[in-house]
Amino acid sequence: MKIRKLLGILILTSAFFAALIAIYYQDKYQDLLDANIENTAKEALNQLSYTEREYNNLYDQVASVLQLLTYNQTLTDFVVDPNPQSERALMSLWESVVVNQKWYTEIRLLDTEGMEQLRLNYDVSRNYFFPAAKMQNDASEAYFVYAKTLENSEIGAWGITLDTRDEQLIKPYVPVISIFTPVTIRGEREGYLALNLNVDYIADRLNYSPVKDFDIEIVNDRGYFVISEEEEKQFGDLLPERAAFRFSDQYPQAWLQFRHQKAGYSYDEQDLVVHNSVSFGQDRDLYLLIDMDQQQLMERSKIAVNDLTREALFVLCLILVVALPSLTIVLHYRQRNLESKLARAALNGMTAVMISDTSHRIILVNHEFEVMFGHQGDKIEGKSAQQLIFLNDELETVIKAWSELQKNEVWEGEIRCQTKLNHIITVIMRIQAVKNSLNQVSYYITSLVDISARKELEERLRNLSERDELTQIWNRRKFEQQLAQHTSLIERYPATPMACLALVDIDYFKRVNDEQGHDEGDRVIREVAKILQNGLRNTDVLARVGGEEFAIIMPHTTVSAAEVVLNRLRVAVSISKQVDVTISVGYTELTSNSTLSYKCADIALYDSKSSGRNKVSLCYNDEDLA
Repeated sequence: MKIRKLLGILILTSAFFAALIAIYYQDKYQDLLDANIENTAKEALNQLSYTEREYNNLYDQVASVLQLLTYNQTLTDFVVDPNPQSERALMSLWESVVVNQKWYTEIRLLDTEGMEQLRLNYDVSRNYFFPAAKMQNDASEAYFVYAKTLENSEIGAWGITLDTRDEQLIKPYVPVISIFTPVTIRGEREGYLALNLNVDYIADRLNYSPVKDFDIEIVNDRGYFVISEEEEKQFGDLLPERAAFRFSDQYPQAWLQFRHQKAGYSYDEQDLVVHNSVSFGQDRDLYLLIDMDQQQLMERSKIAVNDLTREALFVLCLILVVALPSLTIVLHYRQRNLESKLARAALNGMTAVMISDTSHRIILVNHEFEVMFGHQGDKIEGKSAQQLIFLNDELETVIKAWSELQKNEVWEGEIRCQTKLNHIITVIMRIQAVKNSLNQVSYYITSLVDISARKELEERLRNLSERDELTQIWNRRKFEQQLAQHTSLIERYPATPMACLALVDIDYFKRVNDEQGHDEGDRVIREVAKILQNGLRNTDVLARVGGEEFAIIMPHTTVSAAEVVLNRLRVAVSISKQVDVTISVGYTELTSNSTLSYKCADIALYDSKSSGRNKVSLCYNDEDLA
């Protein structure tokens, strides 16, 4: 009878605890799902913010190219006298632009009545460009009507539309954005220069995401998809057979939110829709969005749900199987046992773990540590962790970590280490101080996560975005950043020592390409870049800003000193045995007005070209002259 009663009490107690655990973990499960949605939305918003910044940078870059092409002397020569020679020169300039930047499908020059005067088509998939078969009249096109309303020097945008060739849609469909601006000579409007941008190519560049399940789609201000992973959903406002694929009809709640918030997210128990809007020409918006269904959301929380389930089962089994006194003894034993501590740390972190004493001598390491550093655990016991794995250069960081541990019992940070083979790796290190019952540190548990691959990728991505691929010097994007930085310093600190800006152009470079081929042209550009780099100081900024054009920023340099340096560079190129070319140079003093300084340097470069080439010319920063 007593046994039955005992069993009954045990069963009732077990059922009671099981019910409590079920209720508790049901709430935790719901909180986990809610947190997953919130975290996913935040990650997606961060991704869309990055895409928005890339879009704005790209738009500024395209606008800069459009202005450079519009105010280029080659274009002016063709407009003033459209002869075959000036046409070839202009087409050559355009070809170099589309080949180097890839995202243009067309460059067109139209007169003031909308009739094309010159057009260059480019097929990025085949890296092939060709002139138009026939000119077309766009006088009645909506974009041209809008273009005529622009002020001189104002840039307009139109699209997204489907690209045509000889008035026929290109298949497969190529979505494009048109960017255009008036062409003026001596204050008189002579026509319009228009660039068509390949939206698919640009989208691929903007769509970079370290999160694999984030697929960015773009919706226009009428609710139709213009970029989507599902191609049949695109261009519903342009292709009647796809009109049913309208985002505003499929997600009316999210669409309403789009119209009132620049960025945000909407969740309707089925789909999570995250959006961010970017402005796009004529006061219109484009909406960047990430749409994730319930299956994708559950997949993202799968590991956490499994961990939660295992945790619930473990707690239940622990309560059912182990009596409270036994549990207390086991927990105390696990707390005092170093092997158990290491196993738990390795299990929780799944990374390299090291246990050291208060003098930072190694007591024990796990298998992951041996794999990461190449040391066998039994051979490094008792050795100083500071001397064994940490670099001398990181001594200050290590000392700071030990000091921090005395206050907070835990330290986490990034640090460089060395392996047994003297390989340098970068790790995220977390040190936890374990104290005894007297509140004294008994030992330290250190976990290390190797992030060398990630750091290498970050460095490689940074170099790719700032380095010119051909010459491995800075590209135009990096140059514009440096120019903005120097001009800001000059504006903020007028007493800053003088700096100079120079533009360098290879003389008769087109002749090299035409007579010796593009491979030789590329070699010449590389050799000239190398000569320029070798002749400059480490503090000078050298960048390739065009096909055969370079820019130099020389801080703390007077005009007279700059002339000496630039002439030395000019002579070095002209006497070089590696190349049979010369250079022309234009320079000016750098002021707080970067645009004016650049124009003055360009004018000086033009003077060098027009006065026989292989010269260095100066243009002072005179606003009337510029």
